[in-house]
Amino acid sequence: MKDFLYVQDILSPVQSGFRKKHSTITAAMKVINDISVARDKKQHCAALFIDLSKAFDMVDHDVLKIRLLNSGFSENTVSWFSNYLSDRTQSIKHDGVQSGILPILKGVPQGSVLGPLLFTIYINNLDWHVFDANFHFYADDTVIYCCTPSLKQAIEHLQNAFTVVQNTLLQLKLVLNADKTKLMLFTDPRNRPLNVSSVITLDGREIQTVTTYKYLGIVIDDCLSFKPHVYCLVRKLRLKLSFYFRNKLCFSFNVKKRLVASTFLSVLDYGDILYMHSSAQCLHMIDAAYHASLRFITNCKARSHHCELYSRVGWSALATRRLCHWYTFIYKAILGVLPSYLCSLLIKKSTGHYSLHSQAVVLLSVPRVSTELGKRAFVYSAPFTWNLLQNTLKLSRLIPLSVFKLKMRCFELESLTCQCF
Repeated sequence: MKDFLYVQDILSPVQSGFRKKHSTITAAMKVINDISVARDKKQHCAALFIDLSKAFDMVDHDVLKIRLLNSGFSENTVSWFSNYLSDRTQSIKHDGVQSGILPILKGVPQGSVLGPLLFTIYINNLDWHVFDANFHFYADDTVIYCCTPSLKQAIEHLQNAFTVVQNTLLQLKLVLNADKTKLMLFTDPRNRPLNVSSVITLDGREIQTVTTYKYLGIVIDDCLSFKPHVYCLVRKLRLKLSFYFRNKLCFSFNVKKRLVASTFLSVLDYGDILYMHSSAQCLHMIDAAYHASLRFITNCKARSHHCELYSRVGWSALATRRLCHWYTFIYKAILGVLPSYLCSLLIKKSTGHYSLHSQAVVLLSVPRVSTELGKRAFVYSAPFTWNLLQNTLKLSRLIPLSVFKLKMRCFELESLTCQCF
């Protein structure tokens, strides 16, 4: 089924949910890049983060059949899906007591392989007939954003797009959750008009304007500083740390290392290439939590130097770890194993190669930007970082991703040697 959708190019190019090469990070990177580029051009951006009530449970089976037929699936195939969805029942069991069994008349089975894919087809092309706005989807997580020279114009375009989307949702029998749908304005606070109009639902309800929103697990703020995300992250890590130290006598060194790797590092790694440009003060807070987890593993004292902690555990500094993740992410885009909406932003230099020590080196074209925010955008930061990395790697051709990852691992291991003194 996925092969058919891919070969026929049926899914929207800005749908990142449950697709090969796509992830929540690529989706967030795309949205943040577009807004950063627009702000660098002194444009105003308005973004609407749409929330649907019980999205997967509200899928109408008759409408889904029509969507499948319109997507090119044969009648026999659609009949198979109809059989798959029909005659399902559900009940609740709690504390030994089970409720009565009721039939499931709509929705797709959650926790199944087909459920998310069927929902993706169901909501596909929600951006049809909208021309003045940008969209991005990750299953039921939808963001609409408009970037124009004036904030008033951006909100007007956003309102028009939102009206079209709401009408489409009514046709799909999906329910908009207006209370959880939020509006965010990305603009210079000093030049923001005093009376900014909001976005209105079809029934006349005003969408709340917020300064932060948790999008795909990343807390985005209207300045794209990622400070709120870092603060949220540190609070979560401190809770884990208190548990670790209360129970440190229960675990051996290897068990503590595995525990931190699976429950602590995984939290730090998620979205680290998005918040890596946050302020030094914010990143220092994360480092402090990370060093505390290393002291838990090694039983070292609070005054132990961080390089000693890295050496004993065999892990690199977070800055090095983030950088390796960033290098790998860029290289995946160069190889074309990321979504086209990111790969298309990287362009090889027109000359093709640059002579360096009698060896041709693959370089990327770096666009011009005028602000620090513009320098953080993927379209600028990725080629700029890659060209700097090529001063060390000097790759004359693209190597397999597994070989590149091995180089990054060697880079991490080399960083374990203390260079602080």
